Amino acid sequence: MKKVFYKPNDGWVGDVIPFYDNGEYKLYYLHDQRAGGDYGNHTTWNLITTKNGLDFEEHGVALPNGGENDPDRNAYTGSVIKDKNGMYHLFYTGHNPNPDFCVDGKPLQVVLKATGTDGIHWTKDVNFKLYGDGVIYEKFDWRDPFVFFNQKQQEYWMFVTSRVMNSSEKKGGCIALLTSADLVHWTYQEPFYSPDKYITMECPDYFQMGDWHYLVYSTFSEKFVTHYKKSRDIEGAYTSPIPDTFDGRGFYAAKTASDGRQRYAFGWVPSKQGASDYGDWEWAGTLVVHEVYQNGDGDLLVRMPQAVYEHFNTGTDSVPEAEKNCRSDERQGCFKLESHDGLAYRVFNELPSQVLIEAVFTDWNQTKDFGIALRTDKALDNGYFIKFDPFHNRIAFDMWPRTEPGFFQWQIAGDKPQMIELERPFCFAEHDQINIKLILEDDIMCLYVNDRVAMTTRIYNFKTGQLGFFANEGSVTIDEVKIKISKTV
Repeated sequence: MKKVFYKPNDGWVGDVIPFYDNGEYKLYYLHDQRAGGDYGNHTTWNLITTKNGLDFEEHGVALPNGGENDPDRNAYTGSVIKDKNGMYHLFYTGHNPNPDFCVDGKPLQVVLKATGTDGIHWTKDVNFKLYGDGVIYEKFDWRDPFVFFNQKQQEYWMFVTSRVMNSSEKKGGCIALLTSADLVHWTYQEPFYSPDKYITMECPDYFQMGDWHYLVYSTFSEKFVTHYKKSRDIEGAYTSPIPDTFDGRGFYAAKTASDGRQRYAFGWVPSKQGASDYGDWEWAGTLVVHEVYQNGDGDLLVRMPQAVYEHFNTGTDSVPEAEKNCRSDERQGCFKLESHDGLAYRVFNELPSQVLIEAVFTDWNQTKDFGIALRTDKALDNGYFIKFDPFHNRIAFDMWPRTEPGFFQWQIAGDKPQMIELERPFCFAEHDQINIKLILEDDIMCLYVNDRVAMTTRIYNFKTGQLGFFANEGSVTIDEVKIKISKTV
């Protein structure tokens, strides 16, 4: 079975560094083998290429990590740029926890550099080392350099994940700014963005789309998520749209790239400890790609890449097998779930391990919540649940049971309204129908709503089960249910 979501056979996908070049996306990524059981240990930059976000060609290690006595024992995130002469420049983070590279017991991070002529083969510049200056910026958080050419100023800019010197331990995170005329000599400037809000802002990214400028970064202190901000000017005030995220907890460290027509956000859905839904989120996982586009206000929306949608090219039968408080509409395939003080549902046949589900919801007024049951049973007692919650203006992911049941009957995590790390804002008053496209692939679920909102997560515990729809204390109409699989020629 051809996979939609990429993961190497011998490791995991950490931060992705996308670069569009010569008709294809070069996706460098931190290849994590979890050596010694640790995350981010001895990471290399590996390379895959794609033209459409679906078909990937592996190129193996593009930038090896250094040895035990090198500053890049761990090669971490950065960026790639091509200069006006066609030379490729790769800026990356070096990290080594050994004592020789530590100050006061804490490892320093350093921006390092490599060059090449094809974007695949690289020569490290052993003389280039750029540390936090200890004047404007702290020395210990200094990583993820993003380099681009500022057309307005006619100079190169570098954004670096950093912290303001002598700042709040919790809120001192900033995006440092350095400038250069030649990609070799760099001048420290005042922070580009310093909201006094986060510990750090990882994997910074910048791009312009139309009249808008966008700043992208990921955080782990407020919550694990990738944010974006927008401005009319590269140096202007950056504001936060609502929502200001591409996805939720299950999509991290996203960076973007464009071919001039489409722009894609490349992030990773983390694995969970013990390959269990009850386990803690881990670092690194599997590549997930969203297409990013603008609305009229300059807000960024996300949808499924077209190549991924077209991968699911064969419809399969959806056969009702159980239902309660459900009646069919005169339109073929349309049905209404209605229960004013209880649950209404319809359950269809079992789902394949890789599948695309489509459906349309309408007429949900005065309904407490409604949605989709995945890998469930005929009574909806177990499985995964996508809940559309108009009262709270959110889309929430849930499962049952939410934790391992305890000895007493009440020890079932009933104090959690859903899987609390996974919800997405959605203003129901702005929509008279909800169109969903939902991919299940082994232990990954990726949901798109109205080609605007995405929610991605892991799904480990239930590997098989049926498809269902439900309404709780109210009614909803469901139409155009489609279950699609891929049949490659």
